[in-house]
Amino acid sequence: MSKKILVGRGFSQYNVLCQATDEICQGFINAGYQTEVIDFHLPNAYEQFQKCLHNPDNYSFYFSMQALYWDEEKTTTYQLQNIKRIGWIVDDPIYHDERLSGSTGKNATALIVRDSHANIIKHDYPHIDHVETLYHGGFICSDIIPYCKRKINVFFPGTYTPLTDAEQRIDEIDGIYHQVALAIKPRITGRNLSHSWRDELKAYFSSLQVEVSEKEFHALEYIMSPLDFYQRTFMRTYIIESLLKNNIDVSVVGSGWDKYNGPGKEHLHILSHTGIDINETVRLMGNSKIVLNNTNITDGLHERILSAMLAQSVCVTNGYTLLDNLFQDEQELITFSLDNLETLPNTIKHLLANPQKCEMIAKRGYQSALQSHTWIHRGEQIINWISRQTPFSY
Repeated sequence: MSKKILVGRGFSQYNVLCQATDEICQGFINAGYQTEVIDFHLPNAYEQFQKCLHNPDNYSFYFSMQALYWDEEKTTTYQLQNIKRIGWIVDDPIYHDERLSGSTGKNATALIVRDSHANIIKHDYPHIDHVETLYHGGFICSDIIPYCKRKINVFFPGTYTPLTDAEQRIDEIDGIYHQVALAIKPRITGRNLSHSWRDELKAYFSSLQVEVSEKEFHALEYIMSPLDFYQRTFMRTYIIESLLKNNIDVSVVGSGWDKYNGPGKEHLHILSHTGIDINETVRLMGNSKIVLNNTNITDGLHERILSAMLAQSVCVTNGYTLLDNLFQDEQELITFSLDNLETLPNTIKHLLANPQKCEMIAKRGYQSALQSHTWIHRGEQIINWISRQTPFSY
């Protein structure tokens, strides 16, 4: 087997997946492999890529984040069918239907960051040869400031969308499906924020005693996908708002925050009105006492959690079962309940009033994340899995 890996490096918002690809490549190198990286930002990169595919025996496999060019396997990039390939999809598969459907699936492995999403791909795209779950990695901070000297109390990196904009997406759903979406909204917000919109959609039809086949539900997922965006927007708005209106200063980066006009606006500190490069975001984490995370991912990890821990910040995130399996709450990070958000402001105030406790949590979290959860480590895991069939473990 060749010890060289062909790597496709594509475009990503805030350079997140590009940087992740670079660090995964370092993991490949640590495991004894060479990498040949095709940077699709550059002119003539696609032509170079096709030339490489004419010699598939030169490579152990082709790797890319988001399964780059899998959608062209049956047309212009048919040579991909002749090479083993690994595509690591880090979003809901609903957003990558074209690539998954366009792939022949032969010699293809789809790595997915959530167990439930892996099951969806196994059911909806049975032509894909292999589907495995591999959780997100985190970015290592190279500029960590001593905890007691950090200038940012609470940091949240992420964009802001007014809830009215998310509601408009639901209003644009046509016909009877719009009524269904309206019925699901209260089942995934308020004290139901931890509920999965897919599960609630299934439960809704079950309550009506309406049978929906797997094929029909797959089609429904695409129609109802604005519910996913709505839930994430609702969650982010209410978490940040709960802190601001309790006089807690929150520093943010990302587009849209200038549109925030809710209570406690005077406590919102916009460090950048646009999204910034992931390396700069990680540097700011290294100057933050607390990094706040919110997610409706309950059976996977989010890069923000791990990067915060690797920056020796206290990660404060909504809790769920998988986190309990990997980390010790109150020891390596702090969790809060999405269904009981009124407790979050007091949690933050208590942490800020106890810097020694925070520093200990930050150090423990750092050691745990550094040992098992960097992007570099994920690259090493991929090699162990593909060469030795070693199961992914954490």
